[in-house]
Amino acid sequence: MSADAKKNTVKTILSIVLNVFFYLIILFLLLFAIANMKVKTQADIPNIFGRGFLSVQSDSMMGNEEDSFDEGDMIFVKMMKAKDIEKLKVGDIVTWYDINRKAFNTHRIVDIGSNYFVTQGDKAADDPDLKYDPDRNDNNPNYYEIINKSDVKAVHVSTWKGAGKALDFLQSPIGFPLCIVLPAVLILIFEGAVLVRNVIKYNNAKMEAKFKQGKVEDLSLLEQEREKIRQEILQELKQKEQSQAEEDNK
Repeated sequence: MSADAKKNTVKTILSIVLNVFFYLIILFLLLFAIANMKVKTQADIPNIFGRGFLSVQSDSMMGNEEDSFDEGDMIFVKMMKAKDIEKLKVGDIVTWYDINRKAFNTHRIVDIGSNYFVTQGDKAADDPDLKYDPDRNDNNPNYYEIINKSDVKAVHVSTWKGAGKALDFLQSPIGFPLCIVLPAVLILIFEGAVLVRNVIKYNNAKMEAKFKQGKVEDLSLLEQEREKIRQEILQELKQKEQSQAEEDNK
């Protein structure tokens, strides 16, 4: 493969990679914007297609369980419907809106009643003196919560370690326009510039092709004109020769 061919191959691959990257960014920005547009009140979780995301604001779920998480993490949750809530079991981590704190709370189910859940954070559960025990009557009420089943909004699915602070910034009045709106505008401007450049390049190519075609046609006409002149000259010469022959015969 020649050096020019290798160079063109590298350019093509780089162009494809950049285009894929740009479109992935656009897709992410679009999904993030749609998820946040669905938030009408403080008690709504940003979500799309039934999948939501929240930043962890405290260390109450820091623990030794496989799915424990810590302050500053981002958690992904599945939005719950009434029929889904009845399928929840002890050990599931649920999210609800705490009216008193005016914030979301996400803790593990440790006991289930007919129309309520008892939840507790993993940090408190790791302390034998604070761990909730359904068979005890002296559980410390400051370290567990009783919530109505109907208050559950979502169940924990997975965790992105350390991404919560970035999410908080993205959802802030400064972070959203700076990291979401501005990049989207810049990408659209860039794509618009590329489109304009390609249109101009295409038009120039068409003009050049027409110009070349016009030159070929002009050359063809010129040759035809030259051939016509030659034929006329030959015709005149023949006529002169015939006239001269007739005079000689007299």
